[in-house]
Amino acid sequence: MIGALVAGDLSSDPTERTASNGNRYWTASARVPAGDEAIFVGITTFDAAAGERLMRLRKGSGIAAVGTLEATTWTDKTGAERKGWRMLAHEILSVYQARKRRDAGEGVRDA
Repeated sequence: MIGALVAGDLSSDPTERTASNGNRYWTASARVPAGDEAIFVGITTFDAAAGERLMRLRKGSGIAAVGTLEATTWTDKTGAERKGWRMLAHEILSVYQARKRRDAGEGVRDA
């Protein structure tokens, strides 16, 4: 897994779910620019604060997510192998919130 910051636009409305053990979690999919193309990243968070921030966003909203990123493969309905990305996020911000924190210098350390 790779530690990453992913920024893009939500490709669908976020969803709140409940695991079989009763724990809540939140999911979304983001379209992330990658040069002339785009990749789609499935985002999941188990952090309640991040999940509540995610649920305030809608399809098309700008999002920044921080967490661990991993490549995935699966077989689609036609039998073709597909590749993608998924992130287990521990922080989720709207692009506006991310800019505001950056401009305020939060989380910035001198080397």
